[in-house]
Amino acid sequence: MKHGIVYGVSVGPGDPSLLTLKAAERIRLCPVLAVPRTSGAHSLALSIAAGAVDLAAKAVEYLDLPMTRDPELRERAYRAVADQIARHLGTGADVAVLNLGDASLYSSWSYLCRILLDDGWTAETIPGVTSFCACAARLNRSLTEMNEPLHILPGALEDLEAALALPGGKIVMKSGKSLPQVLELLARQGLTDRAALVSDCGLPTEQAFPRIEEVTCDSYFSTLLIAP
Repeated sequence: MKHGIVYGVSVGPGDPSLLTLKAAERIRLCPVLAVPRTSGAHSLALSIAAGAVDLAAKAVEYLDLPMTRDPELRERAYRAVADQIARHLGTGADVAVLNLGDASLYSSWSYLCRILLDDGWTAETIPGVTSFCACAARLNRSLTEMNEPLHILPGALEDLEAALALPGGKIVMKSGKSLPQVLELLARQGLTDRAALVSDCGLPTEQAFPRIEEVTCDSYFSTLLIAP
């Protein structure tokens, strides 16, 4: 029997119209959708896809992935989820694993893909619009200047202060609960005037703050843009 192929499909940051044509086609063609979730039955990635593609006939496989820094717990969880996907691949069914933003950037797919490839399955990654590119577009801002680097930083980075001092532009992703500390760092380094923030980009709850002093949110999906 021919085995199925697993696809890591990027669905973009929130607005279903930002789903690429290739991503929409792959979702339409795959009989099984594998959807990471952290708790409950709601999946933001699934709701974004449903805004662009008819999912009525799809089998939906929820993937329970804990938000943990414990490498042993994380490895066990991803191993179980990979086996969950492999059961469908073994029957010949193609599986689309939905990922917020781009599947190559801070995504659960990157871990799953490595395990599934090591197990001998065939995988393909379909790129998409990143959250920070959508945020920059929302604010009509460029992320780069000629010959200047661009640094992509997680809000929970251990030495964020040193990273913010690097030359060039910076993007701070997934600040969430650490946002007050991040804003304090920006003020201490004199970067406040160069910073802007967008939270929940492309979602009904989206908020844009061209001036960082006006920020009134602490969403997990908060993205800071700091000009070079």
